[in-house]
Amino acid sequence: MTSLVSRRKHGFSSQPLHPVREPHPVYFLSQHRSFWVATLSVMAFLVGNMMGQSGWHLFWASVLGSEDDSFIAYTGTVTPLEKVPDYTAWSRYGGGSELHTYRQIPQDVLIELPFYDESSQIRTRNASSSAVFYSVGHAGSYTTGAQDSGSHPGVDIRVPIGTPVRAVANGIVSEVKVDSGYGNVVVIRHPNMPDPDRPNRTVTLYSAYAHLQSSIVTVGAVVSKGEHIAYSGDTGFASGPHLHFQMDKESAPFHPYWPFTTAEANLHGLNITQAVDSGLHAERLKQFTVNPMPYVQANFRPVEALAQAVARSTPPQKEAPPPRVIDKPEEVPPVLEPQASPQQPVQSVVTAAQPRLSRVQRAAKNREERIQDRITRLRFASRQVERSGAPTVVQRTEVVSTDSQNVTGPESVRGVNIQHDGTYSGRGWERVVIQLTDENGNLIVNPLLENDLHLRTAYGDAEFRPSILTQLDFTNGEAQVFILPLGRRTVIMQAQPFLNLSKPMQYTRAR
Repeated sequence: MTSLVSRRKHGFSSQPLHPVREPHPVYFLSQHRSFWVATLSVMAFLVGNMMGQSGWHLFWASVLGSEDDSFIAYTGTVTPLEKVPDYTAWSRYGGGSELHTYRQIPQDVLIELPFYDESSQIRTRNASSSAVFYSVGHAGSYTTGAQDSGSHPGVDIRVPIGTPVRAVANGIVSEVKVDSGYGNVVVIRHPNMPDPDRPNRTVTLYSAYAHLQSSIVTVGAVVSKGEHIAYSGDTGFASGPHLHFQMDKESAPFHPYWPFTTAEANLHGLNITQAVDSGLHAERLKQFTVNPMPYVQANFRPVEALAQAVARSTPPQKEAPPPRVIDKPEEVPPVLEPQASPQQPVQSVVTAAQPRLSRVQRAAKNREERIQDRITRLRFASRQVERSGAPTVVQRTEVVSTDSQNVTGPESVRGVNIQHDGTYSGRGWERVVIQLTDENGNLIVNPLLENDLHLRTAYGDAEFRPSILTQLDFTNGEAQVFILPLGRRTVIMQAQPFLNLSKPMQYTRAR
C-alpha cells in the first residue's frame, strides 16, 4: 500500500507515504554539460560568422525580416568591381575580353579597377586613358563614349564575362529580373545614404547592375558593402562583354531608369542608339540619376561623422583670453605687454613706449607687427569667406624669444584643414584657406611640408588656382587658394596626399 487514505467530511483523499522532491533543472543541465557546451559553441560560430560579414544590423534584419529601412546602416561605398585585367599585360598572353572569360585571366595581370576621372572622361574616348575601362561615361554617347555627350544613364565598364560584381553599399535587393535592354539585371535599394547634392543629409538611392551573366542574390536579401552579388556578362542590348552600372534617385519612376521610351525615340525618327547619341531627354538624367562612379569613389563619411568633422574644422584653441573683435578691417589691434614672472623671461615684449630698442628687439617688434597684421587680414577675409555663419577666428600662440637659441625649429605636417564658408553662388571664384596642422589638429606656424599638396575634388567638379601648393606658398602655416566650382553640384575638396576632406560647399542662388 503506497498511500494513506483518510476520510474527510466531503470525501476521501490520498497522500504519498514517501514524498520525493524532483531535482532542480540545473541538475539535468549539469549531467549533460558537454552537450550544451558543444551546442553553444556551434551557435557562437554561426552568429559570429554572420556578424563578421554583415554586422549586427544586417544579421538581425535577415533573421527577423524587418521591413523598416532604419536597420540598414551606411558604412561607406566601394566600386562595383574589385579586380579587372590590365589589358596591355593580358594581351602579351594573347588574352582579351572578347575571347576569354575572367577565370582565364592570369593572376599577375589583375589590377584594381582604375579611377574614373571625370575630367578626362569628358573628352573624347580616344583622348581618355580611363576610357580603356569605361567605354561609355555617364550621360555619354555610344559614338565617343565621352561623359555628357549623350543620354546614356550610368557607365559601361569593359570587363570579360564572369567578372565578380559586388554591391557598392549596404542595402536590400529590390529586383532581380530579365529585361530586353538591360538583360539580366540586379537592383539594390540603399537607404540612409548621403545625399550627393547635400552630403549632410540622407536619401535613398538605387544601384543597378546590368548585362549580367548570372546573379547569386534574391529579392529581399540584405546585402553588405562589397558582397559578391553577380557575374558580369553580355546579355540584353550589348555589343560586347561589359558591366552597366548606374545609380538612380528614389524619385525615379522606375529602376533602372532610362530617360526615354521607344515611342519617344520613334517620334523623333531615331532608333535607340541614335537617340542616345543625340542626347534625347538628357535633362531627365540630372533629375532622376546620379553619376555613379564619382559618388562611390567619394566614399562619403556617415552624416553623423561628417557633422562632427565640420564641427572640428576649426583647430582647437588653447585656453586664452578671447580675441578682440575687430569691427573695421583697417583697425590693427595694439601690441600688449604681458606680465613677466621671475621664473620666466619676458617673451615678445615690445611696446611703443620704449625709447630705445636693440637690433634683436626691433626684429622681434617687426615680426610681432607682421603677425598681428596677418591676424587682422585673416579676420577681415573670414568675413568674406564665412558668409553663412560666424567668422572663424584662427588663434595662434606665437612666441618670439630674445634669445635666438630658444626659437623652435620647423614642425612636420600631419594633416590639413580646408576652410570655406560652405556655399558658392556660381558667379566667380571662391576663397579657400588651407591650414597645415599637427597630429592634434593644431595650426603649425613654422611647418615642414615634405610633399607638395595637390588640390582636387573628392566630389563635384572645380578648378583650383593654384592647384599645387609647395612649402613656399604657406605663410605662418596658411595659404589662400581660389576655387571655381563647375556646375551646381556640391563640391568636397581634398589636399592629397592627406585624406582630410573639407566640409561640403553647396550651391546657393545669389540674391
